[in-house]
Amino acid sequence: MYKNILWGVALISLVIIGCAKEQVYNSVPPMQTVSTSAFEVKLEPLRAEGYSYYNRFRLEFTNQSSNNLIVVWSKSYYLQNKKRYGLFGWEGLTFEQLRGLKEEPDIPTGPGQKETLVIFPIKLIGWKEEGVRMKATTPEAGFTNGVIPAGENGLSLAVLDNGKVLRKNILVKITQD
Repeated sequence: MYKNILWGVALISLVIIGCAKEQVYNSVPPMQTVSTSAFEVKLEPLRAEGYSYYNRFRLEFTNQSSNNLIVVWSKSYYLQNKKRYGLFGWEGLTFEQLRGLKEEPDIPTGPGQKETLVIFPIKLIGWKEEGVRMKATTPEAGFTNGVIPAGENGLSLAVLDNGKVLRKNILVKITQD
């Protein structure tokens, strides 16, 4: 009798777990554009491969001025619900580079040029435990990009133009259904 009850409870539990709704993330707008007379910036959240959540952004920076512009990454911040929440890393950054990162490089962009980067919030990364233990001596060493949470997320971008820092905020709203 008890055995049948236990099997029944186990079966019902499996059915309930199997019917759980998958969390689906969306971005409004899917890509945000901010433009000034000097530059245009497009920011698009990107989904993690094989998942419905976002874990990084594609940034497209276009210099519309006749001067060289410099994106000052050490003064550009990840924004979470309109508050600064750390700096950005970029695609291709290795475990060792991230561990030793003191100051992020500035990126110069010539007149009429366009730069495209894939960036991620450093404060949201997850360290691969085996990578920390192995001290980056194997391909398993490293980190993974964390989930960008629901809410307003984006970038406070600092651009140097003739010695003057121009700042623009660019945000998208990520929803979780």
